[in-house]
Amino acid sequence: MLKEPFQFDQIELLDWARWRLRIFSDFDLARELKTSPSAISKIRRGHQTVGAAILLRILDLTDVRFRELPILIERSKAHWK
Repeated sequence: MLKEPFQFDQIELLDWARWRLRIFSDFDLARELKTSPSAISKIRRGHQTVGAAILLRILDLTDVRFRELPILIERSKAHWK
């Protein structure tokens, strides 16, 4: 039986990555992810999706497995409230 694929909010993913890496700006996040600040801005505005390269860099920098990501995002949302 196939499981439903993990759907995530891209903005929450970026916010979680900033929180996890203790980064305070999208400019610094872009530098850590080795991408342009405009790419991060486009993702936040919904004009671009989080690509595989950015997702893999986030997972690599945060030392998290892909399977753990949904649980960690939910926990961090509860922490922010």
